[in-house]
Amino acid sequence: MRVLFVGGASLARLCYNIIKKVGHEVPIIYDRTKGLAPPWNCAVFDDEDALPEHARACEGFLVCIGDSHGQARVRYSRQLRALGLQPISAIHPAAIICEDTRLGEGTQAFAGSVINDFAVVGDFCILNVNCTVNHECILGAGVHLMSAATLCGLVRIGDYSTIGSNATVLPRITIGTNCYVGAGAVVTKDVPDNAVVVGVPARVIRYRMSGDAHPKGADSQQPGGGET
Repeated sequence: MRVLFVGGASLARLCYNIIKKVGHEVPIIYDRTKGLAPPWNCAVFDDEDALPEHARACEGFLVCIGDSHGQARVRYSRQLRALGLQPISAIHPAAIICEDTRLGEGTQAFAGSVINDFAVVGDFCILNVNCTVNHECILGAGVHLMSAATLCGLVRIGDYSTIGSNATVLPRITIGTNCYVGAGAVVTKDVPDNAVVVGVPARVIRYRMSGDAHPKGADSQQPGGGET
């Protein structure tokens, strides 16, 4: 299948290495980053208004926008799905997906990620290297778990939230919509919508805007953000 990528930097390279092994090709990338040079032979365009035109050359799509840009990832994904493209998932063969789990469309799960029984992962989520989604967790749309993040059992994560590298969310905690949990934090109580929490135990240090901030480049990082 010919797959259109939104985002062409580091996350795209990881996803490309996964999906090419199951026979997909990526002939076109949309990314506004100046000077982008993807490591495979493909066309790159930077005009968002041209998405419908380029979509006609593909059958599927994958939105490779990482960091805390979950709202943008979901927005682009819904736009491309409305144009008739099929969402593609990128599941690394070394990811551990238990039998009684439910994965949404467009899932990106990298090496060593673990999704335990009875977990529910929403559409267009990113599960980075060595992260753990324990039993009966529920993740909303556009959630990003960074490397080695751990969700203990029965955790609830709202849409577009990001859990930083090596952060731990204790059992039965609810994290709201559009939240950001800093790297290494230990979350011991519920987190309200749009909150940024850091530390051990995690505490709120500020609140994020609830709107969809369009990233500078389709795979860029926000100031102070984490990995893609």
